Amino acid sequence: MKIAVTYDMGMVFQHFGHTSMFKIYDVEGSEVLGEEIVNTNGAGHCALAEFLTNLKVDVLICGGIGPGAINALTNAGIGDVNLIKVS
Repeated sequence: MKIAVTYDMGMVFQHFGHTSMFKIYDVEGSEVLGEEIVNTNGAGHCALAEFLTNLKVDVLICGGIGPGAINALTNAGIGDVNLIKVS
């Protein structure tokens, strides 16, 4: 399974549509097999759904996300979106 986390300076970035990086984890069971930081190259909002689909992401963890982006992710087959409040 691949998990994408919106990422900035070692923390979960608060806005899905404005993130410039994701930290991608490759996970099997309870073991992390690998991780990498990927740059979105300026893709924003709904374009990020396609970006994550191309990376074969199964789960998204982010700080905040709007309904349009959730719909785009669901349509792209990424239905597992988890929000984390970071203060």
